Amino acid sequence: MIEKRHLPHAPIKEALIDIQVAFPEKVTVEALNSKYSRIADQYPKHETLQRGEFGLHNEDGQPTTVTIGHTIAGYRYSSEDGHRVAQFRVDGFTFSQLEPYNTWEEMKEEAARLWDVYVDAVSPDPITRIGTRYINILKLPLNTELKEYLEAPPTIPAGLNQALGSFLTRIDITDPAIGARGFLTQALEGVHDDYAPIVLDIDVFITKEFDPRGDEFWQDLEQLRNFKNTVFFESITEKAVELFQ
Repeated sequence: MIEKRHLPHAPIKEALIDIQVAFPEKVTVEALNSKYSRIADQYPKHETLQRGEFGLHNEDGQPTTVTIGHTIAGYRYSSEDGHRVAQFRVDGFTFSQLEPYNTWEEMKEEAARLWDVYVDAVSPDPITRIGTRYINILKLPLNTELKEYLEAPPTIPAGLNQALGSFLTRIDITDPAIGARGFLTQALEGVHDDYAPIVLDIDVFITKEFDPRGDEFWQDLEQLRNFKNTVFFESITEKAVELFQ
């Protein structure tokens, strides 16, 4: 088992904290945007999030009609450099930290600050799901075997051409000790001139009701972060770790 440790050059492309809620019907979409002034200086880029709608309608004696439309599902706020993104949606909240990524503690602190703004705006009750997701891009040297860097690389039947142009694997994993579930996705889609970009996408979550103004779900997010780290370090070899020291 590889020792878990801080990697100064971690291959994180994007990391996020996601909180889903049971949204009160009395709250309007406009309420999501009602506290924007509190974060506008740090997140000056402001966009609406659209949600597609599809419906079938049939009145007596009339042909069935199809309706397709869009409604506002929430708002997306971005920092000037685009490295930080907050989503205030009718079904929940997401905070994303794009590269460069510093630390979990820094990301969690900013997510907590923004979550307080979200809660003040819409008073959700309750939280129904919490999760964290890390999308890593491992830039592996060309002309090497993936098994030198990945613990569970794809295998090509011996009788076939061994040149690998792309692959996609996805497994469903659980941590019964904390009631968590997750998905580990590995993928390669083409190669660059000097490296092969392997996607290592780790998405872990707990489906459970929490008090949106309590501390329990933040404690469980810490456990999810540990679960994510276990998945990451168990998925790569020591030789891969050396690339990110």
